[in-house]
Amino acid sequence: MKTIVFFLLGIICISAFITIPVKKIPGGVNYRPHVISQLLGNPSPVPLDSYSDAQYYGTVTLGSPPQSFLVLFDTGSSNLWVPSSQCPLWQISCDLHNKYDSTQSGTYMANGTSFAIQYGTGACSGFLSQDSLGIGNSIVTNQVFAEITAEPGITFLAAQFDGILGLAFESISVDSVTPVWYNLMAQNLVSQPVFSFWLNRDPNAPAGQGGELTLGGVDASHYSGSFTYVPVTDQTYWEFSMDALAIGPVTYCTNCKVIADTGTSLLAGPTAIVSQIQAAIGATGVFTGECDQIIQTEGDAIIGYLQSGVPPSEVCQSISLCPDTDTCATCEALMYYVELLVQDNATDAEILKVMEEVCNLIPSPDGESTVDCSTLPNLPNVTITLGGKAFTLTPDEYILQLTTMGQTVCVSGFISLDVPPPYGPLWILGDVFIGPYYTTFDYGNKRIGFATSK
Repeated sequence: MKTIVFFLLGIICISAFITIPVKKIPGGVNYRPHVISQLLGNPSPVPLDSYSDAQYYGTVTLGSPPQSFLVLFDTGSSNLWVPSSQCPLWQISCDLHNKYDSTQSGTYMANGTSFAIQYGTGACSGFLSQDSLGIGNSIVTNQVFAEITAEPGITFLAAQFDGILGLAFESISVDSVTPVWYNLMAQNLVSQPVFSFWLNRDPNAPAGQGGELTLGGVDASHYSGSFTYVPVTDQTYWEFSMDALAIGPVTYCTNCKVIADTGTSLLAGPTAIVSQIQAAIGATGVFTGECDQIIQTEGDAIIGYLQSGVPPSEVCQSISLCPDTDTCATCEALMYYVELLVQDNATDAEILKVMEEVCNLIPSPDGESTVDCSTLPNLPNVTITLGGKAFTLTPDEYILQLTTMGQTVCVSGFISLDVPPPYGPLWILGDVFIGPYYTTFDYGNKRIGFATSK
């Protein structure tokens, strides 16, 4: 259902809470886990990384001795999974990420149950295993997780993280696996049944300051004022009721079902309504349908150029697709994924197959969209009303300004996502909202709180 965004060693203790620092890092698909520094005393921070303010993740460890993995902390799913050393050679996504090797762990216990999970923009499958999980300054013993042996498509190919750690309710856990959060509580590793997210949206924040996940409480240094709480209405995702969503003077939603989801980058909603919102802010589709034509006519030439070391942007110029703005943008996006495959020594047939998959997954005009950056000063605010309180997002907050190849692209913070019954129709408040508003997930009282982030 998702779009497709920190733990270390410790002894069971009664601690105030576990703080996991989030870290911002530069882009680059070959990035590997940083070493988390040990902080003295309690709380101990769990760092989060971010990639273009669209993915927030941090390091956990599995096994003894510990094997490190970057995971996306996801309140919209409930399972933990990482790539497996048993991944076949042709699974390029596995090859680009850290892989768990059970033969290297003294605390591994076999399970073997088959596992498969489907997200809104990707899927993966494998089998279950059991081992010790390092998180913050604590160790969760006997944690069941999935070793992934298949990650089809391009969703996880370009992901900056290795795996996903779900923080939603046990009721939606695949194979009824006990989630990490439940084990943290059961093993007395947190003193309160509460966890909270601070996502640093400052584009100029130095590396290492991407945000923070606090397990077992809230961190008062990261928010101001008081919390506005809303009750959880369905213990599957972290679901509650949104009083209203308005763009300027126009209200597009009243008393709508919504979830707070750290694993979704944008604000997602039903296509029929989001298409109206995109039109109201002047957003248009990112790409056109010319992708397949590019592959049919220029596929072999593209592979040849990249194999010879020609930069992606120059490849697009060489096949005469620039400076035509629309086809140039499509071409350069395609080049990004092809370059990864070339660097991984994939065969021509494998590259062409993935190129075709990329074309199939390129967002439509009703999906991810862009706006003219020069219009930002004139765009209206977004007002989201929760628990009777209005939470405002300015254009600078709901429009993502991404710079690639020296050019800045302004991406709309809204995206279409049609969730079928019984869970939908549903709105998703992703990182675009959770960034400006510190969010606490109060499992004990089955409620969610929002306060202004510092």
